[in-house]
Amino acid sequence: MQYMMLTSAALLLAMDFAMNKIYQKLRGTSPKVSLFFNSVLGLATAIIFFAVNNFRLSLSPYSAFSAMLMSALVMTYNIMGFRILKQGSMAIYSLFLMTGGMVLPYLWGLMFLNESFSAFRTIGLIIIIGGVFLSNFSGEKINIKQICMCLAVFVLNGLVSIISKMHQIEMNYQCVSTIEFVILGGIFKFFIAGFLFLAFKNRAVQRSEKNNFSKSLIVIILSAVIGGTSYFLQLYGAKSLPATVLYPFITGGSIVFSTLTGALLFKEKLSRKLIISVVLCFVGTIMFI
Repeated sequence: MQYMMLTSAALLLAMDFAMNKIYQKLRGTSPKVSLFFNSVLGLATAIIFFAVNNFRLSLSPYSAFSAMLMSALVMTYNIMGFRILKQGSMAIYSLFLMTGGMVLPYLWGLMFLNESFSAFRTIGLIIIIGGVFLSNFSGEKINIKQICMCLAVFVLNGLVSIISKMHQIEMNYQCVSTIEFVILGGIFKFFIAGFLFLAFKNRAVQRSEKNNFSKSLIVIILSAVIGGTSYFLQLYGAKSLPATVLYPFITGGSIVFSTLTGALLFKEKLSRKLIISVVLCFVGTIMFI
């Protein structure tokens, strides 16, 4: 049952990536456009899950701080990501982002949560990393500044995974429920991204952006439902599954489903290298079951 939930979470995560891609086609990829997306997404997520929770929301200092810190970290690596993407390094950015969200919580679980070491799962982790590397790395040259930003992205996304895991297993401080934690995350994302959006200098709005504004709002709402549900399932899994299982499974599964989604919905061609990487990620993921 737990692995069925994680599989669903990985599938929904891939669908959320598709929503992001559709939004970018409608509105572009500028930092200000991205911040608008994140701010409205946070608000929509909070409203939708607040309604699902029968319009109830309890608060606790520990949960509020965790949600605020996670939102701030996500916004930080999003901004760095756009700086990296501006220099044409999408491949290396994805590599550091995904492996950071998988490797750091895996090591954290081994070192601080007394999770048992498994040579079989460690091999699976290495196989997934190899698949991620193969599917993303194109051999392009990067400078020291880019390397520093990529390393920061690696650490920041890893910290996000660790914070979410620690909140779900916290026993000493009062914590809100899983669905309420999703709501809090949406609220803080709305305010943090909204503040950064307003802080950006105004730029001329393209006519296509104006024409696609209503469509983009629909995409954001769909992303809130899909992404919020995926995140809820991941948080729920974090209550009982060790970090050494949860995050590698989500990473490997999302890569497989994202590739299939891109091929089916966007008619993306599957190169031989990409097919091999997907097979590696699938094999590595299976080794965690």
